Amino acid sequence: MKIAILGGGSAYAPGLVAAFAERAAAFDGAELFLMDVAETELEIIERLARRLLEGTTLSVRASTDRVAALDGATHVLTTFREGGLDARERDETVPLAHGVVGQETIGPGGFFFATRTLPVIRAITEEMRTWAPEALLVNYANPTQIVAEAVTRHTDVPVVAICDQADDDRTHIAAALDLAPHEVELEAYGVNHATWSSHVRIQGDDGVARMIAEADQVAARDDVSNRTKRQFELTRRFGQVPNSYLQYTYYPEATLAEARAAKRTRAAVIREALPADYAHFREQADAPTPHLTRGRGGSVFGDFAVRVLEAFATGARARLILNVRNEGRVVPDLDADRIVEVPSVVEGGVVRPERQAPLPADRSGLIRMLGDYQVAAADAIWSDDRAAWPRALAANPLVGSLARADALLRDRAAAGP
Repeated sequence: MKIAILGGGSAYAPGLVAAFAERAAAFDGAELFLMDVAETELEIIERLARRLLEGTTLSVRASTDRVAALDGATHVLTTFREGGLDARERDETVPLAHGVVGQETIGPGGFFFATRTLPVIRAITEEMRTWAPEALLVNYANPTQIVAEAVTRHTDVPVVAICDQADDDRTHIAAALDLAPHEVELEAYGVNHATWSSHVRIQGDDGVARMIAEADQVAARDDVSNRTKRQFELTRRFGQVPNSYLQYTYYPEATLAEARAAKRTRAAVIREALPADYAHFREQADAPTPHLTRGRGGSVFGDFAVRVLEAFATGARARLILNVRNEGRVVPDLDADRIVEVPSVVEGGVVRPERQAPLPADRSGLIRMLGDYQVAAADAIWSDDRAAWPRALAANPLVGSLARADALLRDRAAAGP
């Protein structure tokens, strides 16, 4: 078993390797191949990974050569950020001048990000045909929904796309209720970052009713983010728990105002933290017993990604929320060729998405619009049809204007790569 991790020098990678170490028995004898274009960071992560994997049967290699990583791989995990944080900052700031929130996965920011991500994904899938023809592509590179749509529609490479947002939402809901994360159960369906709950239990009871009952108390707390407060309020308004990213759609004025008022972009916050993160990784690589206390994504990303890989690598049965093709219209609101985020059973390497109930009309229209936008974006960017770019971007509900789409694309191009 050879698992190629493209983006293996990122600050997410230590948490990922630690999760492999925790579940090493399932990957007995596997090789983790870390690949990244950032040579200095990759060397730090490789040294740390060797320490974290001591005492297991897993081995690690690292290289800046993508073909070396892919050669003979049985599984390929993509978790890179093309363009880095400088490009992300431009994605976040350019839309603000046009009255649209800047964010790395939704709205114009997500589209801009996709224009950098998809050419790399296209090259990877072409190389996989030669060097890893039997490998499964597990995508975590953002925007994951557009990536999954593009790979599914334009290649024959088997792909599942993953996102840990349901776990992250569950953690924040629990914190707002002064509970441990394991006391909240949350499953949802729809399209990535635009899902509605199918199952919510809090301390074994009806989770929706609990969130509605405590919405006022949560709203009054200073230690709870506006994002989580809006999730509670939307639960009260709709009687169903939304993905926290739906705040951008249902509260566009407020989220735009917050982004404009912020002293620093999210990209700037991350950039400021990274030197200390890598200093910590260097220290732990030399420590008698490595112990990670810093890193991007925490255990949520690492644990979830490794659980997904374990299910496909071992054939064991697992229930996971995955982004997969809507075969049999298990999400009845969307066409069968759309990618949906849905609870799924994985067994023997086969994915069986679970059938969901139709969404009410006041929710299904937005989900359909987002699904169609993501297809339009995937097709336009994959084919590099520049005339189609503004049409696709205008289909995004946060944009909704061809003139605005033209201006956004013009100004983003002028801002730099």
